[in-house]
Amino acid sequence: MNHQLPLRGRIATALLALALSGTLQAASPAPDTLKVGDYQVQVATFGAGNYTVILESGFGRDLGVWRNVAPALAKSARVMAYSRAGHGKSDPRLDPPTIAARTNELEQLIATAGLKPPFVLVGHSYGGFLVRSFATRHPEQVAGMVFVDPSDEAFNVELRKLDAAGVDKDTKLTEQFMPPKLHAELRSVQAVLDSGKLPFAGALPDVPVAVLTSVQKREQPQLFLETPAAVQVWRGLHERFFRSFSNGSHIVTAESGHNIHQEQPQLVVSAVEGVIAAAESARVKRVREAARAELMRRLEQGGSDAEMAKALETSGFGELDANRLGYELLGPRKQPLLAARLMKANAGKYSLSDNVQDSYGEVLLATGHPAKAKAQFMKAIALAEALGKGDKVVAGYRANLAKADQALGAH
Repeated sequence: MNHQLPLRGRIATALLALALSGTLQAASPAPDTLKVGDYQVQVATFGAGNYTVILESGFGRDLGVWRNVAPALAKSARVMAYSRAGHGKSDPRLDPPTIAARTNELEQLIATAGLKPPFVLVGHSYGGFLVRSFATRHPEQVAGMVFVDPSDEAFNVELRKLDAAGVDKDTKLTEQFMPPKLHAELRSVQAVLDSGKLPFAGALPDVPVAVLTSVQKREQPQLFLETPAAVQVWRGLHERFFRSFSNGSHIVTAESGHNIHQEQPQLVVSAVEGVIAAAESARVKRVREAARAELMRRLEQGGSDAEMAKALETSGFGELDANRLGYELLGPRKQPLLAARLMKANAGKYSLSDNVQDSYGEVLLATGHPAKAKAQFMKAIALAEALGKGDKVVAGYRANLAKADQALGAH
């Protein structure tokens, strides 16, 4: 698709995503207003899930731009879309509409609405700056981020290297066609683009991200930033930004313009769902690593068989997880006594598992207890035969039994 917009729409859409916006579709709850301090804020919250998705619109836009995205996301997550002060049905505020002030607004709204982390932040265009601002303030609350054709603070600086006059012309046209109520915020954003620096510090959390980039070609570019050379700079800056994270995806599309969430909403939905899935995988990994560390601590402390059994139960480790850790302790980590404690507890917990009984036998044999090992191998053989395990499995257990007999004979 190659959408040709009228001049006013092209300027605002390409640079700051200003366009007319509607309301959320009837499939989602009608937007309402929430009193936040002294101001009414237009907000829609719906859906349920372990993650809360916060949708941050582009410059000059209200919550209606997410009407094709929010309902789909609400099937598996808690979703909030809102209109910033002075947009939609949200009251204007006296504070200058800077990035810091907008971030304050979001913080206040989250607190008043009772939204709970972990958050997945989704920002379109200028909304990408606001997402980054919030994330640097509250990195511990952010589980993932999605940037929909995000603004980049270095864009104008890089474009000036190609055509400074073209950048100045684009800037003047933008100012000319921007509604007066947005002039103050436009000047704030323009200052960022001219300096190439964002007005906040702090590192972004290294969480799963998705960056979506539009590289749609214009047959007759009327703005410098629409030219192939400028689009290439845009893509390169997005790629550089994406590389600052260790986990995620960079999605490039030529099928839609700057408003990817309106022209290709499923692309954005899939990106958010992918980030949530990656965030959940990371959470599970952290939980497992913490459980493993705690189990190791308990093993090192020693204690009774009952205490070891309780430590294993609390860890949530299954029989294969415990087995793998046991062999790691026995082999690479060279901690056979800890391996024996763990394998004994595992054999007690999974008394009907032939594999676990055999594994405990191997640890006993390796730690100099061939008689006890023999008993374990015989138990493993009996269980395997009762369960109808294949000849190859039973043969492996018998081979271990032979090793135990050989060790006993050597004594």
